[in-house]
Amino acid sequence: MTGTKYKPEFPEVSFVTCISDWQMYKHCVVTSLGQMHSPELIFERVPINNSDNQFSASQALNLGLEQSGGTLIVFCHQDVVFPPDWLSRLLAQIKDVEHQVAFWGVIGLAGRCVDGSRSGHVVDPRGEFFHPPLPRQVQTLDELCIIIRKKSGLHFDEYFDHFHLYVTDLCLMAACKGMPCFTIDCCLEHLSGGKKCEGWRLQKEKLIKKWWPNRRIVGEKIYTTSGTIRLHSPLARVIRSIRDLSLNKT
Repeated sequence: MTGTKYKPEFPEVSFVTCISDWQMYKHCVVTSLGQMHSPELIFERVPINNSDNQFSASQALNLGLEQSGGTLIVFCHQDVVFPPDWLSRLLAQIKDVEHQVAFWGVIGLAGRCVDGSRSGHVVDPRGEFFHPPLPRQVQTLDELCIIIRKKSGLHFDEYFDHFHLYVTDLCLMAACKGMPCFTIDCCLEHLSGGKKCEGWRLQKEKLIKKWWPNRRIVGEKIYTTSGTIRLHSPLARVIRSIRDLSLNKT
């Protein structure tokens, strides 16, 4: 565990990152946290080395969660840049959330609501993503940066064994435990925009399989920042698989 310039042995906020590119992590996260103006807060960095791709995102972040000493846990990508006042803004936004609900589940910077609308505030290579009002209750959140309370007991389901949709699943688990999720106005810069790949599609199938039995609780449509996922029945999934296989053969 690597601490900050403050007192890492008594942190209030832990920044957990799964790292495949140490140069990127140091350039973005380490440098920007080193410039953070937050004399009222003690924070630490908890880097999890995944340069050999030995962990899934869920495994790496659960390991970081175990090692963290903070009451607030920030899970962030290795290529995000925090502005100097980010922590102060985070605390102010959390207070606004807690005016709405005492026991929130997951807070993030970008997400989608149960009606499919977008919410949040982030800058990435595509431009500025700003969808007020904020804070706002959402169905799911993007993985780029999220916050939980350690005492919430939330953790990532390692059934999701890649690098996609693990936060979507976390949000659904939180909601099922009566802890709603929120986007906040705490903008940072994300140096990549994200994209779908075969890994995303495989995790999508896992998400459908897991949450189909609870569709009446979470909704039959799961809105994510990377697309809308419909919770199909097992029979519909078999038919779709057969159809896709036939299309691939033609």
